[in-house]
Amino acid sequence: MPPEAARRLVRALKKTGRRRIPLDILRREFASACPELAEQPDRRTRLAEALLNAADTGEILLPKQRRSWDRAGGAALPGFVMLAGQRQTRPPVIIAGYAWHPLLSFAAGERNRLRLESVKRINEWLKSDPDLSLIVPIKERSLEIFGDEKRLDQLRGGTTNLFGQVSLSSLGCRICPIPLPFEAGSAAARGQPILIIENNDTWASFSAWNRSVGRYAAVAYAGGGHGKSLAYDEMFIDELISRFQAEGLFYFGDLDPAGLRIASRAAERRALRGSLALQPAAALYAWLLDRGTRTSLQRTEKATAADLAWLPEHLRDPVEALFAEGHRIPQESLGTRALAVGDIHF
Repeated sequence: MPPEAARRLVRALKKTGRRRIPLDILRREFASACPELAEQPDRRTRLAEALLNAADTGEILLPKQRRSWDRAGGAALPGFVMLAGQRQTRPPVIIAGYAWHPLLSFAAGERNRLRLESVKRINEWLKSDPDLSLIVPIKERSLEIFGDEKRLDQLRGGTTNLFGQVSLSSLGCRICPIPLPFEAGSAAARGQPILIIENNDTWASFSAWNRSVGRYAAVAYAGGGHGKSLAYDEMFIDELISRFQAEGLFYFGDLDPAGLRIASRAAERRALRGSLALQPAAALYAWLLDRGTRTSLQRTEKATAADLAWLPEHLRDPVEALFAEGHRIPQESLGTRALAVGDIHF
């Protein structure tokens, strides 16, 4: 097959104004562009060769799937071809000799275009000599740099660094965790532990009680195990600890497998970060075991050994026995009335 015939066919295909050209039009344009071949007895083979030549030069794209080929009657013909689009050469993101801020010098070796565009935006912002002495929330800084308040959050990918090398603090910004609802105790309670409560109504009862007794520096609400719960908001706990100079951190929830799981896993995450330990409010859990209202536990709910191990040793066996009997104890058992009596032995 002479290459010139394939070039004639491609020119004819381009004049159709189509990008995707089905087999019936391929045959018609072949007959028009290459009549000396289309009139031969082996015209099917000649068309197949012309298309293969055009594909070899990159002028057309042939289908990859077997079912898109017509294999009846000799040489295989594609059910369609695609005209190759004109490749546009994109200008480089970074021109030769571009000056990088020392903080971003690693970007000289970056090849990913999207990452490079983002680093360049940060670099141009740093060149404006911004005031980095005031640490601002990350979304405020992101809006300032990108005109998009979410971009820095996307770039950090759940870490406190950008591109694995640039700390947020070096850009004068910080992550602001979603706050846990909390109520502060009296001024005299500053320095006392913080108590985190699993459920809303119990939180309301403990907050009102703590206003007068001042046992806790603050009483915070963990979110009841919903999507916006302790695992989502727990970074704010460290802000509370700092704000109230708390020396202890306790958790009180339902005595059921789900309640233990929320607390024990949050405690594990805090331990991995080296944060102040999240401890069980042992006296409150002991009160539940002694006086709380037992309700039915679904058979599918199971407590793991790791979750039970979060409890102090003297409570593990009684709690495990409670679950084995098919019972649970809602923390609402210890509410406003019980707190008013004041018979909890801390």
